[in-house]
Amino acid sequence: MRNVKIAAALAAVCAGGSAYALPPDTAHQINLVVAGASAQRNTFQQEFTAICQAGTLDLYQASPTTNQDFRAYSCTLNASGLPASIAGRSAIVYYRSEGGSVYGVGPLAKNLQVKRLLVNSSCTRATPPSFGGCSVSGYNLTTDAGSGNLTNSVVDLGVSDVEPARFVGENWPAVGTSALGAEPTNTQFNTISSQTATGTVFGILVNSSVAVTDLSRQDINSIFTGQYGTWDQVADADNTTGPTGEITVCRREPGSGTQTSASIYFNGQGCPGGYPFVAFPSGPLFGNPVIENGTSSSMNTCVANNPSAIGIQTYTAAAPAGTKWVTINGKQPGKVAAALGDYDFWFESTFNKDEVIAAKPLENALADFLISRARNASTIPVNDSVFALSNGGANLPVIPVANDRPIGLGTRGGNSCLPPQGTF
Repeated sequence: MRNVKIAAALAAVCAGGSAYALPPDTAHQINLVVAGASAQRNTFQQEFTAICQAGTLDLYQASPTTNQDFRAYSCTLNASGLPASIAGRSAIVYYRSEGGSVYGVGPLAKNLQVKRLLVNSSCTRATPPSFGGCSVSGYNLTTDAGSGNLTNSVVDLGVSDVEPARFVGENWPAVGTSALGAEPTNTQFNTISSQTATGTVFGILVNSSVAVTDLSRQDINSIFTGQYGTWDQVADADNTTGPTGEITVCRREPGSGTQTSASIYFNGQGCPGGYPFVAFPSGPLFGNPVIENGTSSSMNTCVANNPSAIGIQTYTAAAPAGTKWVTINGKQPGKVAAALGDYDFWFESTFNKDEVIAAKPLENALADFLISRARNASTIPVNDSVFALSNGGANLPVIPVANDRPIGLGTRGGNSCLPPQGTF
């Protein structure tokens, strides 16, 4: 009798057309491997989940998450509104942000396989927006090795906070510190097809105990190059000195898009000329600490746990606990301010592909559809750091700009070394 009731219940649900999330060991019809920017990870997740059938979504991540930033999103795609070749199909997207934006460039330029999450029956499930866990232990970014639910894979789609050409010099991981090896040649970089997507707003964090509320771009350059070692070297707008205290610099690893953005904007690295960003163990001239962080969350912890610390981060309206945002030359960070040209510590994210994905028609179709959504102002995710770009006239700026999905009045034209230029 119990089995009859279960069968009847299942029949009733099926008749109603309801959809189900698929078991973690499902052989999906579309398997898209994405790698790169941690700043874009949540934005990409929002783009993908927006085209999933209700009730079919599963989210997975490496467990534990500390220094192991591997995720996967699976669902049954919507039956309408998508290209016919992929509509209604089961899909899984593997998103690797471990190592940052350089992993959205390097594996494509050098035709390398890298680690991604392996989702199978050993993974636990959770109800979205919570993540289920897939066990991973001992992951090491230098060797790109770990045990548990990781496997080697080519990268179909690379996501970066800036264009591929900026990952040169100190913005490329030093040989011996990364599985990517030596910096690609110009010929290798030129194998990548790159498209701009959205503008991403970055900001400067300081520990909550630091009395400073505004820093000039020159002040930040002097801190990030090691010329300033204590806060009393920083002059306020009225030329009074700031509080005393040894400055701790919290930075990201070479190859991180957040780090590369700060290196470009404040120090000119990756562009002609430029000043070197302070690094451990050499540190600033004054010998005070430089702490390198492998993830966004560890960056937040670094700034929060070290009095007198300064760091860099993708902007969120609420600063991480124990920290606060400072204004730069009196300008408050935010996507509306960036879109209006009133705040310019922002860069143009890119989607990157090579010839590998061309041989995978379903994956290529899904990638192209997600890229088209990210390039269109009406379908970009709504969050604190993202605004729409003109993208060659795809989006027409209007004044006043929208508060939810503002369209930038200027563009860097795909070249992060250039200042924003008006588009109309």
